[in-house]
Amino acid sequence: MADQLIYLEVGDDIAEATERLRRSKRDEITLVVPRRALLLQSVINLKILKQQADVLGKQVGLVTQDQVGRNFAGQAGFKILDQLSDREPPRSAEVVTLDEPPTEPEMTEVEDEISRQSLSRRPRPLRRAIRFSLPTMRMPQFTMRQLKWERHHRVALGFVLVGLIVLGSVAVFIMPRAYIALEVQSEPFQKQFTLVLADAKDRQAAGPNILTGRFVEVNRENVSTFNATGEENNGQKATGKIAVLNYTTTIQGLLVNTRFQSASGLVFRLSSEVLVPPVRRGTPGRAVVGATADGGGTKYNVSSPLKLTIPGLGEAGKTAVYGEVAETFTGGTDEIVKVVSEADIEQAKEGAAKDIFTAAETEIKDQLKRGEELIPSLIQNDIIDAVPSASAGAKRDTFEVRVRSRTWAIIARQGELTAAVARAASFEAPEGKQVTTRTIEQAEVTVVEGNFLNHRINLLVKLDGRVGPQLDTVQLANQLANQSLADVQRELQKMPEITSGSAEMWPTFLTRTPLLPNNVRVQVIYLGE
Repeated sequence: MADQLIYLEVGDDIAEATERLRRSKRDEITLVVPRRALLLQSVINLKILKQQADVLGKQVGLVTQDQVGRNFAGQAGFKILDQLSDREPPRSAEVVTLDEPPTEPEMTEVEDEISRQSLSRRPRPLRRAIRFSLPTMRMPQFTMRQLKWERHHRVALGFVLVGLIVLGSVAVFIMPRAYIALEVQSEPFQKQFTLVLADAKDRQAAGPNILTGRFVEVNRENVSTFNATGEENNGQKATGKIAVLNYTTTIQGLLVNTRFQSASGLVFRLSSEVLVPPVRRGTPGRAVVGATADGGGTKYNVSSPLKLTIPGLGEAGKTAVYGEVAETFTGGTDEIVKVVSEADIEQAKEGAAKDIFTAAETEIKDQLKRGEELIPSLIQNDIIDAVPSASAGAKRDTFEVRVRSRTWAIIARQGELTAAVARAASFEAPEGKQVTTRTIEQAEVTVVEGNFLNHRINLLVKLDGRVGPQLDTVQLANQLANQSLADVQRELQKMPEITSGSAEMWPTFLTRTPLLPNNVRVQVIYLGE
């Protein structure tokens, strides 16, 4: 069976030729390659094609009029055909005389659609075919992926060029910076004014001194346990006798449970009534009566001499009628128990409220949306009720306090409170002056009143700082953009409100300010601040 003919074009590469071989159903194929074809420009290309043909199991011959291509094909291992015939060319270097014109091969089937007009059928003139061999070359191992990459290297080069353009744009428009410092005179300024923080849903909330925000509310109920710190001695009460002395001129009668108190605060009560005679000839009247300690404990076991006064007689009676321990008091014992004191209850209420307010503040923070700001000092905390589980004097080691609270706040956007203070302060500043930024940042803001029903918080703002000339830094940045340093200095010298000014560039070798005004940073320094 005759070989199948495959006609290649000038621009067909290895991939195209390999694909044509793969699609062919014949095992013996003749490639017809025109002069100056891309495939014939390198012996490496032909060796790769021969390797692919061997992998596919194809016996491939080659016909071409390109003399150099014939030599490369012979080195690559192809069977070189002078004409479309089955005759093999000589294998060794020899001169072959072609006496007869080549006969036209008999072709039974041609599957390729390429025109055959490129192959001349006229008798060829007598010519010599010279065969020679080149030094053996080591064929590099190329892959189809590498070959495809060579096709698209221009795309990668395009991306590199685009990257260089982007870097150039960054270097020209984004990287340069200009820092301009202006020094101006300032004077002291003190002022205070009110500011209202209102619910954004309040339609009546409008004005220069009103800041609106989102109203939030958290209601909580908590029960906390606290330790009782009060003490009471339930031990036995001491008993003894008191000698009552009377320096007045009248008889003094004392009732049962009359209180006698020592200088250290120990209290004793009379066990019975007593009549004390008056003073006679400078000697006070005297009567001895039994008494019992007012509380239990060993501290009441006292002995003579110990002066006891009667609190019910006042300061004047302390020297007129008083008592002395006549018989040692004994029998007092200690038995300490815990009791709830008034101080315990008040401290417990404060502690429980603090805990519940901290938890409520955390809950409000969790409700913050993106861009919102919560100022802790503006949070309003209200105690609805605080009920202890025990009253003062109750004998208990621990007790509980149930607290119900309401925590609410008006949340503004981040930075809006400072902006509202600056806006309101601009109306308070003298004409042609502006309040310095540091004065605004150090403003003291306190809550005067919080109205839960109206969802409003009245604030008092105190300013204690300085004011200076009114300068628009944004306008200055636009004016000084894309200027030489000399022009910048001349522009600054024209402004009477500026005491001095300086300009620095980054990178330092630049001689003009950036093209973009946003890259020109203007800083105003107030002298005296």
